[in-house]
Amino acid sequence: MNIDEWFHDLRKKVETIEEKWPGASEEERLQLVDQLYHLRQVSDTVVDHWLQFEERLSETIRRVKEMEGQLPPAEGKVPAAAANEAASTAASIQDENEADAPKKAAPDSQKKESNPYEPMFRRGEGFYHLRMYQDAKKCFAELIEQSPDWESGRLYYAYSLLFSEEREAALREFRLLSRSASSPAVVAISYNAIGCILAEERKWLEAAQAFKQSLEVKPDQEEARYNLALCYFKDGDAKEALDEIEKCLHRDENDWEAQLLWLRAAQKLQAMDVNAELTPPASLQLPSRELDNETLQEMASLYESAGNYHRAQVCYHFLTERLPREGWAWHGLAWNTWLIAGTKRAITLLKKAISLSPQHNDFIFSYGWMLLFDGDVDKAMAVFRRLLERDRDNRLGQSGMISAYEKLGELQAAKRLAKQFADDPEPYVQSLGYFHLGRLALVEENWRLAEQYFRRILPHADQFREVPVYMQLCASKLGEPVREIELLSP
Repeated sequence: MNIDEWFHDLRKKVETIEEKWPGASEEERLQLVDQLYHLRQVSDTVVDHWLQFEERLSETIRRVKEMEGQLPPAEGKVPAAAANEAASTAASIQDENEADAPKKAAPDSQKKESNPYEPMFRRGEGFYHLRMYQDAKKCFAELIEQSPDWESGRLYYAYSLLFSEEREAALREFRLLSRSASSPAVVAISYNAIGCILAEERKWLEAAQAFKQSLEVKPDQEEARYNLALCYFKDGDAKEALDEIEKCLHRDENDWEAQLLWLRAAQKLQAMDVNAELTPPASLQLPSRELDNETLQEMASLYESAGNYHRAQVCYHFLTERLPREGWAWHGLAWNTWLIAGTKRAITLLKKAISLSPQHNDFIFSYGWMLLFDGDVDKAMAVFRRLLERDRDNRLGQSGMISAYEKLGELQAAKRLAKQFADDPEPYVQSLGYFHLGRLALVEENWRLAEQYFRRILPHADQFREVPVYMQLCASKLGEPVREIELLSP
């Protein structure tokens, strides 16, 4: 049996169960449920094997291209001593707990000049790697006073100043090294450090220039390339950020920080231009269990914003396996399952999320929203009322009540609530109020009034994707053309 026949056979089994269900006895239904459960296990296994196959196929294609000279060969492994050096410096800057903090390159401990003051250097280096930066600073200050041309010592001194919170003094030392050092590596590391200091002061343009200078001196300075991409991202230039970060991923497709930055830049670009065409790097084209939790979460968010709910669902499936006690992971899985397969498939997952985080109002709202769109308006209203009893100003609960009143035909009650939104000083809440009022005007076939409400939310239309369609409907009913910019407004 070939693969097409095998899948055809599986589909027939599913169709047969659906056909038999209405007339099946209780005992027969239990047997059918067992069959469905078995087929679900088969489906999960197929998805897992397919993802592994796709990843292996992509890796093999990349390696064949390397062997044929179509891609540069992957760099060899970093010597253990250099890897330890980089890890030590990386650990020292990750105390900020920011995934998108600039990367500070490590001082080069591999190439030290022969010098009678080497014991002093070794002592300072030891203090530095123990993160005893004040002691390291004293050692290296004495060292460069005795041997001012020892570039590695001065580089360590500059970093010791930086990590001792003496930023201005550190900046002076890095600038001196960037102008005077004979080693390209020291110059490149110094420019990268200058860029990091400027970036932490949110001077994005100046920082970007420093990172560019680092790359001019040493094009394979990957920390500087990542940092340049980060500056572009922070300064709002998502397209430039994507271009740079893709170069990082071309060299190391499993760099999780680069993967995460690519996803965030892609989301920002998509928010600015809904028609932007994005092709993720190979390592991000499919959800994988190998990805870290934060990257999976960002991927899920990106897939959701692009309407690719199946892949978002896979991301959350992996996350619930790893984080079975986290309500947000179950909520994400439930929400995307609902968008794909409806309430019956999603409701159990959502109840799991609520049981893990019973005080999370967003999860309660999602439960009511699913019930509402499944036609169970009374139960949905009960959920929204319970949410509002807990927090009477909860905008989600109020928004759910507006939609429930609309479904019941109680338009005046819906309008009263929607007008409270329109009077809110928060721009998004105002827009949500106009959106509800516009929809209610459509129900009453008051096309002119609906058009006026929808026009007022055009600056925020990227968060209300139905608005261009409603504007077109109003224009057609009024016999007027709608301007293209109103239909395409992000």
